[in-house]
Amino acid sequence: MSLVLSDLLVCCRGLENDKVTERKKEAERFRQLIRSPEIVQELDRTSGLKTKGSNQLTWDGVFRFLQRYLQRETETMKSSKSNVTATTLAIRQKKMAEMSSLIKFFVRYANKRGPRLKCSVLLKHIIEVLQNSFSCSAYGKDYSILLLKEILSVRKYWCDITPQQWHSLLDVYSGLFNSSSKSINRVLVSRVINVVIQGCCMQTDGYNRTLFSFFSKALQSARQEKHLTVLEHVISALNTFLKAVAMNCRMRVCRLGEELLPSILCVWADTRPSAALKEEIVEFFKLQICIHHPEGAKNQETGAHAEDWAGWRGLLYSMYEALVKEISHIGSRGKYVTGTRRIAVKDNIIKLTADICHQLFSVDRDSQILELTQASIRSSPMGDSHFTTPSKRRRIDLSWEVLLDRLQPQFSDFDIIPWLQVTEALISKYPSLVPTQVLVPLLSVLHQLLAEHRKGERGPYVLRCLREVARCQAHLPERIRIHKPDLDRLWSRVWPLLLRGVSSPQLEALSLDLLASIVHCGLVIMDREFWKIFSGSACKPSQSAVICLAQALLKCPVPKNHLGVPAVSGSPNLKEILIGWLLMTDHSDEMEDSSRPHPILCSDFSSNLIANMLVSLTLKDTRAGLNFLLGSEGVESVFFQESTSLNTGDDLEEIERLYLQFSFNTELAQNRGSDKTFKVTSTDGRFTAITGLRKKLEQSVLCVADSLLNCYFPDSQSIPPECLLRCVSLLSGVLAGYVSAGCLTEDEAGHSQLFTKAKALAQEFSGFVSSVKMKMSEELTMTTLRSVMRLCTHYATTKKENVCTFPSHLFLMTLPPSLVSELADIYKIMFSSVSPRATVVDEDEATDNDFEMTRTQHGDDDPLFDDEESHSGTQRPRGGDSCDASSGPGAESLLADEHLVPQELALLAVLEFLCECSSVQSSCGLLFKPQDVRRRLLQLVEQTDPSKALHVNTYLLLLKKLPAEDSLTPEEFDSLLRPLADLCSHYRQDQEICVALLMALLPSISSLGKTHYMQSEMKHVQGSLLQVLSGFCYLSQTGKCTATVRAALVRCLVALLEADPCCTWAILNIKETEREEDRPVSIILPSLLADSHHKVRMLVAMSLERLFLDKRPEHRDSRKMLSHQQAAFENIYLKAQEGMRPVKGNSTEDTQDEMFNLLQGKQS
Repeated sequence: MSLVLSDLLVCCRGLENDKVTERKKEAERFRQLIRSPEIVQELDRTSGLKTKGSNQLTWDGVFRFLQRYLQRETETMKSSKSNVTATTLAIRQKKMAEMSSLIKFFVRYANKRGPRLKCSVLLKHIIEVLQNSFSCSAYGKDYSILLLKEILSVRKYWCDITPQQWHSLLDVYSGLFNSSSKSINRVLVSRVINVVIQGCCMQTDGYNRTLFSFFSKALQSARQEKHLTVLEHVISALNTFLKAVAMNCRMRVCRLGEELLPSILCVWADTRPSAALKEEIVEFFKLQICIHHPEGAKNQETGAHAEDWAGWRGLLYSMYEALVKEISHIGSRGKYVTGTRRIAVKDNIIKLTADICHQLFSVDRDSQILELTQASIRSSPMGDSHFTTPSKRRRIDLSWEVLLDRLQPQFSDFDIIPWLQVTEALISKYPSLVPTQVLVPLLSVLHQLLAEHRKGERGPYVLRCLREVARCQAHLPERIRIHKPDLDRLWSRVWPLLLRGVSSPQLEALSLDLLASIVHCGLVIMDREFWKIFSGSACKPSQSAVICLAQALLKCPVPKNHLGVPAVSGSPNLKEILIGWLLMTDHSDEMEDSSRPHPILCSDFSSNLIANMLVSLTLKDTRAGLNFLLGSEGVESVFFQESTSLNTGDDLEEIERLYLQFSFNTELAQNRGSDKTFKVTSTDGRFTAITGLRKKLEQSVLCVADSLLNCYFPDSQSIPPECLLRCVSLLSGVLAGYVSAGCLTEDEAGHSQLFTKAKALAQEFSGFVSSVKMKMSEELTMTTLRSVMRLCTHYATTKKENVCTFPSHLFLMTLPPSLVSELADIYKIMFSSVSPRATVVDEDEATDNDFEMTRTQHGDDDPLFDDEESHSGTQRPRGGDSCDASSGPGAESLLADEHLVPQELALLAVLEFLCECSSVQSSCGLLFKPQDVRRRLLQLVEQTDPSKALHVNTYLLLLKKLPAEDSLTPEEFDSLLRPLADLCSHYRQDQEICVALLMALLPSISSLGKTHYMQSEMKHVQGSLLQVLSGFCYLSQTGKCTATVRAALVRCLVALLEADPCCTWAILNIKETEREEDRPVSIILPSLLADSHHKVRMLVAMSLERLFLDKRPEHRDSRKMLSHQQAAFENIYLKAQEGMRPVKGNSTEDTQDEMFNLLQGKQS
């Protein structure tokens, strides 16, 4: 043992001295020694050796001395007299604080450079202290802070905590929360509970019964809680829990929601909740609506569920009433505030109100009367009737008339704007369920609001609402036939108001959006005034204006004379005027300043929209040409790209979708998307261009490019490099449009002036990228690089669904080889020298030998994920700074952006573009070699360090992107998969990374089904994938992975079955208790019908047709051999029967939920 550690060992033994004063002296000396860099370095070295039977002092050994010291001091104080003076009591409390402070000090110092202490030892000590009433009162607060900041905020510990330890923590803290003891502050206890429940839900599958019971007891008396911060943490934990169990325990989630809603509504109504608490309560309301009524389902037949329908109906109205009061309160509060302020209500409250209105408003009648008693609306927390006021029946009028009454022009902006938001959200989400008799009065009142709008803020909200009404009307063509004359009359009155609104800066964009919707839906015939918008300087080619014009071009032929007067000889026709408007050739005042780029290059337009519109305007049949160039997907995106859906993608949307899929009731989802169907006129792709217009267009586009080249220089502040890319895209898009329309050959396009100019612009962009090498430490430069790389990826990505796929290829043909080489160099430099902030530990983690041991110990012959203990010492990533757990509950995943600095986010954008370059098919037109790009990217794989966030994110991105288009050779594929087994073994306890790895394997599996290489050449590649999937199957069988991981595994097994329908090579090595057995995927997949989780079972059930049909494109769903089908059917039948048997030992509640799920499974 080294000399420095000998001193520490003597000090540690001194902590066990019989004399109190000696122990105190040694404790002070201990603090000084631990601060010594030499001792810290030596302890790190000895702790990393992991040599069994070694007598070296390690961090864990020192901690054992501290544990005994704390235990001895605690027993001494516990045996002291209880009746003492205040002075003596203060001395004791000070001493207890010093001891817990010593423990915290030691743990922080030990883990300062990464977690060094064993998680199991730390947790065992903390739990033992908290379970003892005396030590809990003495050290509970400090230990809870230690748990939050030094254990639960560290990703390695987060993953090392076993399910039983999570359960123990949950039991301890739920007991502290529900007890009358005040040894630990309730706010702190609730905060720990929030984090622990998050860990339980992310890292385990169990303890549902415990948590349902805990929340039922904890929140029944919510209105008596004195500290609203406690409720904030508990309701946040409740929301986390409900999202985790909603798929498997729908009945109990509904029952718990119906039980807790009255108490939580009382908190909302009777207290003054903070903004954070309100957010959590709204999230809880939203969860309950989603789970009771997925995608707006109103009854059991369409997928809704409630435990007590009558009670739930009353709770719906209670929520409605609470939200109406909240909206009214916001409005009334605004009337007394001076100065400017935001009138609009937050989106989450608006969406929730719209969902509840949808449930309460009648579809078939103008009004609906809901009879409620006062007691049913405001029930007491305990459900006892004697706590409520005497029952009083009320009749509530619930109908669309309620909304119409609140949209009257005499109301102020504060009163009317929130209800315009609600109306917009309601119509947008449920267009097919809007009563037809409501459309006329609704359109009438909106027209009145728009006509009387002079000042204030209501105008934009009226326009958004009108846009949704227009789309709704197009959604119901048959049902509105009787009301069509009135609707047409009203739209004809709205139309001129919109044309005038285009000249208003505040209303221009929204007026154009609404005009586009009206044109698309064919509600008004376009007149001369409409075309004049695009022939003058009043309206510039903004995103909204261009989309509006595109809709007009798609809807009808371009009129020859838009002014209504005889055309003068030599005067430009409308097509020429529109081309000039798009390129702003007539706006001489805009173009005089040569230091600024052309306005058309200052904003992004998707799907080569500008180029396609310009080309189509030079064709004789503009309408058919634009339809062809955009393709079915492009036509759809033109209309819907500007509208931001009110339903952002999240976990709740997946839950709703799966509820309906599992009940095989997808009618609502189909109805909601059915208005987005477009028909594209079929054509042979041969169009005739008007020669004069085509020449003028090419000349104008060249002028735009020349102007940019003349004013651009690398360090220009006024001309960002994005303009270069947009101009390259414009030039290549025009050429690609002519090639697709049959007006040019590919060879002619490659030798045209436009293509030459595009290459010159791309060379300038390459110069910018080269200059980045010298500025990689500048955050602003790397942010710009990230932006341009995203743009490059967008332009280079081929969309197979589009008719016209040549633009992306032509864009890549303009790129010089130096650009791709410079980008690869930048990535290599940064990848090899990762910023310390991006590594998952604070310092010198490179000295840690555990990673290297893991890599070298796992060869191809070793069973993956075989032994849990073999990885217990592996240093896994930390989820944040150990000194601060306030950034969020729990430890962040290594995949979170928080682990990456801006430079590394930019690098990942570079990598995505390089992957596009590497996977493109080799062509004589490309100036760079895709195989060279692949070679350089695969060199990064060889340097992958699992401890670094950038490296893990890089590898996942390469897994997703490189196997595309069957571009990898067997050697390249093998090189890509080489680190996979080690990475999976390394992170097998991190459930989030396991899911990410499995999902990243899908492109590789799919590629194996499409490869043109012989099976013998791909055998090693197949073996690498099958080894990993076999390991995950073993984890699934042994209960060492969560349902989310098993669901991802199911997707991989399904992809394997699609790639190899006859299972000639899709055979996994499954490890049983005493032996290993090779099983084809066709046998393994049905076995998951007996999984304990409903989502996993149903994902398997919905994929079983792959066992009977060959889903490969060349086979077109051909049936497999009869013997295969018969064997598959028998296996499915046996496993389905096994999965439908109730599990022994389940509680009554578990059994009820399981029977509910099984009933759904049988129906489906």
